[in-house]
Amino acid sequence: MKNSKQTTSILSSLLIKLGIILMLLLVVSYLPFRIDLSRNKAYSLSKVSKQAVRGLKDNMVVKIYASAELPAEMTSLDRYVKDLLAEYQMAGRGKFHYEFIRGLGMDDLRAQAQQNGLKSMYFRIYENDQTINKEVIYGLVFEYQGNFDALNLMPRTEAKLEYQLTLKIQKLARHMLPELGFYMDPRFEETPNRVFMEGMNANFNLIETNLESPIKQTKALVFTGAIDSLSVSQLYNLDQYVMKGGNLVMLQDRISTDGKTIFELKSNIFPFLENFGIRLATDIAMDVFCDVRPAGTETSLSFPIYPVLKGSQHPITRDISDIVMYMASGISFVKQPDVKFQTILATSPSSALLEGPDYTLDPDLFQNPDPEVFNHPPIPLGAIVEGKFTSFFANKPESNTQGFVGQTDSGKIVIFGDRELFIDSDKNIFVDRHFIVLNAVDWLLQRESMINVRSRHLQSSILDIPYYMHKNQIVWGDQARIEQRIKTGIKIVSICLPSLLLLAVGGFMALQRKQLQGDFFEEE
Repeated sequence: MKNSKQTTSILSSLLIKLGIILMLLLVVSYLPFRIDLSRNKAYSLSKVSKQAVRGLKDNMVVKIYASAELPAEMTSLDRYVKDLLAEYQMAGRGKFHYEFIRGLGMDDLRAQAQQNGLKSMYFRIYENDQTINKEVIYGLVFEYQGNFDALNLMPRTEAKLEYQLTLKIQKLARHMLPELGFYMDPRFEETPNRVFMEGMNANFNLIETNLESPIKQTKALVFTGAIDSLSVSQLYNLDQYVMKGGNLVMLQDRISTDGKTIFELKSNIFPFLENFGIRLATDIAMDVFCDVRPAGTETSLSFPIYPVLKGSQHPITRDISDIVMYMASGISFVKQPDVKFQTILATSPSSALLEGPDYTLDPDLFQNPDPEVFNHPPIPLGAIVEGKFTSFFANKPESNTQGFVGQTDSGKIVIFGDRELFIDSDKNIFVDRHFIVLNAVDWLLQRESMINVRSRHLQSSILDIPYYMHKNQIVWGDQARIEQRIKTGIKIVSICLPSLLLLAVGGFMALQRKQLQGDFFEEE
């Protein structure tokens, strides 16, 4: 009887404690409080996103248009979209709302989606014992003060979703974007740069200049490279912009091609840069980790002159992978008093140089690269130079011009050794490489929260095979075959390891039981 009462008392105590825990969990679930333990706070809004929705002066509504049945490729995206919009709504303090467009047939959903700027996608799925093309609609429509904008959502876009949403909110709410000076050589205007320019215009209020007249003294200016020499007035205005406190983001290399030959560029931009401590090499930087392009139906060629880089620990390039550069020039420091040089982007330890002036491309370089060739240490392709700068025109006749400034104590130049960074890549894997240019501007503008939201998810997963190969320096031979071999090895380990562990645990338990039985019989 006594044991029965004790058991009842213990059960009652446990039930009371369980009830208290459940009540606490229920209360906490209604509180706007979350703990995000994921890497880089992947599931929490960044500071800039919170500022965007908290700065709304009116209600913003986001409508989710989605097909009734989504393919398996979009289930994780769908879940992440809902979680992220809930975060925006919580941060918006009553000014940001989202809703689902439900109960529409496919024809009505398609008509409304197209009317709002959303497009259909097609997936090949297995249904009713056959493979069919299925039409899927999935996207967001933003409404604010009578203005509308749309965002089509594709599979595997979770990494950039918060960044895209925040840009849409800023655009519709007409947030004051920071002003940014911008120079592009007129000969580059016909090059494919839609992605780059969309990114620039979405993040900054561009103040374009031809450098022929004094530049508006914005905090930063992007210079997208020169092929020939600038005029003296252009170079002077660029120099004085820096002397008066402006900061530069420079995209410049020293090599060009006409499609048949490779040749060195001759321009007065190079002595101008050397005046500030920046020297661009006349050799082409190569890396064993490079772009691979198909050559026929079953073969592919490596292009070491197109190195694929990984970011450093600096905020400008941190967490960004797949940065391809095309015939880039290495960057070195011409020592200057009171000037500091810092590398922020470089090739791998398996690098090489294609030396000029002939720039001879050996076919074996593409088909059967020799490991002995790639023994050069990392080559800087991105750098920051900052400190006390002296004008390029000091002690020259132009220094007598009225208003001339001969020195600045806090100059900053971020330089990348490839002017083609502003050109859109023809491969989707490299589509975000221009983020390092946007990050460089935001670093100069001290908008690090924008850098974080732009690149917080972009680093390759440690489970990604190409990332694993890059990290472990696995490069020689047929890359596709090596990748397949690694995947096969992982599958075999995944299948065999649990069984081996079970056998080991079973064997250990059997030995323990046998030992206990032996001890028991000895006692008997």
